[in-house]
Order: sequence, then C-alpha cells, then structure tokens
Amino acid sequence: MKRPATDPTREREEVASATEALVANWTIPEVIPQGICTAIVPGTECLVGARLLARTLHTAVLRSRPRTLVLVATGSGSVPKIRAMGGLTTTLGPSPIDERLAARIASFWPGEIEVIPDGEDEDSLPALHRIGPLLAQVLIPGCRIVPIELPAEKTDDFDPIGVGKELGQQLKFEYGCFLLASCTLFSRKIDDSQQPISEQIREDATVLKHLLEPQLNRLSEQIVETGLPHSTPMVLAMAHALERERESGHLLEHGVVESDGDQFGAAAIVL
Repeated sequence: MKRPATDPTREREEVASATEALVANWTIPEVIPQGICTAIVPGTECLVGARLLARTLHTAVLRSRPRTLVLVATGSGSVPKIRAMGGLTTTLGPSPIDERLAARIASFWPGEIEVIPDGEDEDSLPALHRIGPLLAQVLIPGCRIVPIELPAEKTDDFDPIGVGKELGQQLKFEYGCFLLASCTLFSRKIDDSQQPISEQIREDATVLKHLLEPQLNRLSEQIVETGLPHSTPMVLAMAHALERERESGHLLEHGVVESDGDQFGAAAIVL
C-alpha cells in the first residue's frame, strides 16, 4: 500500500484486502483488558499510520465490540464542530453517522459547538475522519461514526479537559460507544543533523509516560513545556477515559509517520 487507503482511485477490493493485511498475523497483547473505551492514534494516512489505526480498531473489536466510533481530531477553526446528520463518503461507500448520539453530544457539550450540515466541507476533513470510517467499514462492519473537530489549542471558550470529563460522564451510559482521538508526537528531523534515535524516542516518552500511567494535569503541563501541537484531542481523550474509570493505558505500537512531507513520532494507545 504505497498510496493512501483513502485515495479515490483505489478499487473497493484493493482497499478491503489492503486493510485486512494490516492486521494479518498480529496478536493483541494479553495485558489489554476487556472494556477499553478510548484510543489515541496518529491522524495520518501513510502506511504506518494506517497500520497503527487498523490494529487499534482490531483491538477495540476484540475487547469492546464498539457500535459507534466518536472520531475526535483537530480542525482549522477556533470553535468545536460536529457532524450530526447523514454520513461520510468513502471508497467503500457511505459511512453512516450515528445521528441520535451526535445530537445528544451536541446537546450536552459544555460551551459552543457548531453543527456542520450534511455534505459540507468534506474536501477539508481531518485525516482521521477520512481514514477512520474507511478502515472501520472493513474491520467493524455496521459500526457508525460521530466526527468531531476541535480547535488545535485550548481557548477561553474551549477546555479539552472539561469537555473530555463531560463526555466521559455522559458516554459511559452509551453501550458500545468508543472514542478515537488523533495526535502525533514530536517531529523528526530528516536532514544531516538528525538527532540520534534514542533522543527522538526520549522526546516521545516524555508524553507517553503520562498516557500509560494517566496523569491528566501532568500531561497538560508537559504539553505546554514541550510545545506539542494539535494535542487537544489527546488531552480530551485522557479526560474521557479517566471519567469512564480507565486507570491505565496500554501501548500497542510506537513508530514514525508521515504527514505533508514531514515525519513525526506516533503511537497507538488504548485506555
């Protein structure tokens, strides 16, 4: 799979077989418990990003059997947005939105949230909203989605911790609801002055340790200290998981992904 799985020139059979190959011969770690409800994945469409996402979805199926994926990624606006009607078009056909749950989330969302009309702005979807529904159609047949776009940073009107806690309190009563958030880690220099691999992994580890042994306040402080961009989905996801009484994170895989010609550290984590 050299082209993105979401490439519109791909055939249906090609996408399905390539997706299945991403999880072939891969075994879910036995330490991952039943009832996981949250995952953090890289929001990219490169091969490594697709593999990490596919294996995360496969893990979710075997440990939680999700019926709806709440897909949380950063968008271009300063106000959170939600798609609440219709569906998203993929190479494998439309991926339906869980309209009842989307409407409920919009009703209890603390603060302002904009509802995106059906069919609008699909050309500027975050990567997770393109590839997530597509892979889910192969790996979680019948699963519905709720796509949410967040501001890239905390604002006076948007606090990812407060929103995540509210989502956790409300969604714990929604059977089969699984929250999937996108976030890449630190950038990789690819010129002659490239840092040693050990140093690059150490940078990623400064954030990962607060996800695997969840410490919400320390994670937020670390993000500010390191300047990790587009991290609001990750913070929201951790707050959501803690409110749903998930007290430890589990690393599925760590790697390097590509986005817009740049490379970033990335990890697939379930809570």
